[in-house]
Amino acid sequence: MEDFGYVEPDEEFDGEYPEGSQVVSEDSPGPSLMPLAKRQASDSRFPAMAKRCKVQEVADEKIDYILAENVTDLFRNGMNDEQYLELTKDGNTARPENCEGLTVVRTNQLIWNVISPSVQTADKNLQFVEKSVVKAATILVKTVDKAARAESSSSSSDLAGYIDSCNDVLALSGHANRQINLARLDFLRPELMTQCLHLCSPSVPYTSFLFGDDVSKAAKDIEECSKVGNKLRFGRGRGSFRARGTRGSGARGTYRGRRGSARGRGYSRQA
Repeated sequence: MEDFGYVEPDEEFDGEYPEGSQVVSEDSPGPSLMPLAKRQASDSRFPAMAKRCKVQEVADEKIDYILAENVTDLFRNGMNDEQYLELTKDGNTARPENCEGLTVVRTNQLIWNVISPSVQTADKNLQFVEKSVVKAATILVKTVDKAARAESSSSSSDLAGYIDSCNDVLALSGHANRQINLARLDFLRPELMTQCLHLCSPSVPYTSFLFGDDVSKAAKDIEECSKVGNKLRFGRGRGSFRARGTRGSGARGTYRGRRGSARGRGYSRQA
């Protein structure tokens, strides 16, 4: 195979070109320098198969370039700690007084005292994630409220569409918040007694506390139900044993008779 050399753009070539050779520069048109494999791929009829089999992401029309770059950077890298702490301060992003749902759900102290340190750490981390969702929703709900008031005093029809879009964001934020709290319950479930597992059910509503406002009452109810259940279970066991011994087959009398015979009383009774 012949050896083809390469000369840098700023380098002068003082040799002789082989017969039939062609000089190609970056600025001058020339034969395709695309590798053979890529040229074959471009001529192949199989790319359609990949399009049919792979999941295609649906994208909408482009937005402002700088905005898109900023959003991508924030979603990939987040913000620095100082900015985050400043933005999430209660004084800067306090919730509306009548919007109780915009609070980070806390774990009930009664439950917190009995779970392991590793689960406490996991629950704290999820609470930090929940805090970001709650603070973002707080800012958005205030913006939506201002837009709704502006809509009532304006004839612009564009605000209605913006408000609807913001409402969709709030719905997704609320759903994400619920998913976080359900994940927290999944972490806590192995730490609880079997009798208390129903407290981790998704059907049990949470308030500002993960297990409701009165988990101590729920724990007492569980304890009482457990005691009643044990009494009923053991009562059934004892009742059935006595029935077999006294009223059923006369096992109790037979047992005493054997005991008496062992002491020499059985034969005298039989006589």
